[in-house]
Amino acid sequence: MTKQEVLEFFSAQTEEQAKRNAYKYTDCGMFVEFKDDGIVVGSIVEGSDYGTTTFDLNYGSFNKDYLETVIKEIESEATIIWDWANTPRENGLTDAESGHDFPI
Repeated sequence: MTKQEVLEFFSAQTEEQAKRNAYKYTDCGMFVEFKDDGIVVGSIVEGSDYGTTTFDLNYGSFNKDYLETVIKEIESEATIIWDWANTPRENGLTDAESGHDFPI
């Protein structure tokens, strides 16, 4: 993908609009950072001190299908991390509070 194709993918005309749309229209509040040679995408998971894997994608080395796959991976990781850090188990503690290993 080119930068223009990435902007179109996020239904945006500017980088700032793409950043807002990526955050707003993903369940995990994904971020996208634009660089001269590509983008970096990932998510900082609310309610935890962790984030998902970040993906550094260079223009011309990925296509729309791959970007969609990356976004699904970020969404999945964010859900797992959020659950680990925020969902109380039978003992009333989260997995993070109970000292369980980080899930990713």
